[in-house]
Amino acid sequence: MNRMRIVCCTTLLLLAASVFAADNSLPQLFKQAKDKFTAGDYKSSLADLDALDAISAQPGHENDRAKLLPVLTFYRGANLAALGQKEEAREAFASFLTISPNGSIASPPFPKSTVDLFEDGRRMARGRSTSMSTVYSAFTTPAGWTLPPDEHWIESPVRYLVTPAQKKEYLTFTTNAERASFIEAFWKQLDPTPTTDVNEFRNEFERRLAFADTQFATPKVPGRLTDSAAVFAFLGPPTYASQSQLASSDDVMGQLRSTGNSPGLGGTSHNSASSARGTTSNIANSVGGVPTNEDNLEADTMKARREAWYYRPGRIPQGVPYKEVRFDFLSKAGYGTGVLQKDPQPMQTFGIVVEAARRDRRLN
Repeated sequence: MNRMRIVCCTTLLLLAASVFAADNSLPQLFKQAKDKFTAGDYKSSLADLDALDAISAQPGHENDRAKLLPVLTFYRGANLAALGQKEEAREAFASFLTISPNGSIASPPFPKSTVDLFEDGRRMARGRSTSMSTVYSAFTTPAGWTLPPDEHWIESPVRYLVTPAQKKEYLTFTTNAERASFIEAFWKQLDPTPTTDVNEFRNEFERRLAFADTQFATPKVPGRLTDSAAVFAFLGPPTYASQSQLASSDDVMGQLRSTGNSPGLGGTSHNSASSARGTTSNIANSVGGVPTNEDNLEADTMKARREAWYYRPGRIPQGVPYKEVRFDFLSKAGYGTGVLQKDPQPMQTFGIVVEAARRDRRLN
């Protein structure tokens, strides 16, 4: 047992040490957080871990963050457990064990209550998919990838950032040169650090769309134009994701058959993308493949699947009044691929996040 504890702690320290080669500010912050945890100053330790999380999420730290994430997630869970925040601690430990499934801790040195929460997290982690956050943290935008200044630029998730007047202006352009000039001015007015050469907001937004192109594309639709891309662009990676076959008895099937996937995004209204690409829909309006009363969604359930993205404390943006938000994406022959279901909680959450991004000039 002692040997197991030593191996676990040594592994965490080695992971941390491997991160710190690239940025001298990271080892100081991590040591500070760990020392505060050891001293029992759990709130301050959490604050330092949040700062470490923010620094490592900046452009240029993608590879370092992938190595740092397990250590960061583990100590966040340990702090939360010590503070009595059991639900949040379980979730942090589940995230850690999704990344490091062979991890283990024991009592002592950790309190039995912390070990119990850690094992609860292990049970939660079973059956979850590989953390999208882990995959994204190691993602580098492919060489040569761009978001072209063409007529489709306005159809990407940037459509939720543009004002009605800006959209109207963009649609009047007939050349890519005009569009490129508009795009530069558009991002300049959203630059959180206008006195520098780097527009962090634009860089992160476009990096997320590049990730969407590599992960969410369908044979007919670029990843950037999917519902998944819109959610990912503004909320970032979910706490975890799961996939399941949709049973014929599932309530949503009756809803889809009778009402379709009706639009509605808390006051945001945009034109749909061209239905010629229609194996998916966008959040504001359904695009192609909307079921009719003749579409037998209850037949051939092997082709009906739901992918659920769960956002929990730590990934839910400030201002969202829920402890958990789930975005459901339904794929069904004759209906669409990865079609976001317009349930009230995720739609309200999406609206809050878009407004915050526009106001604060940064992404969740």
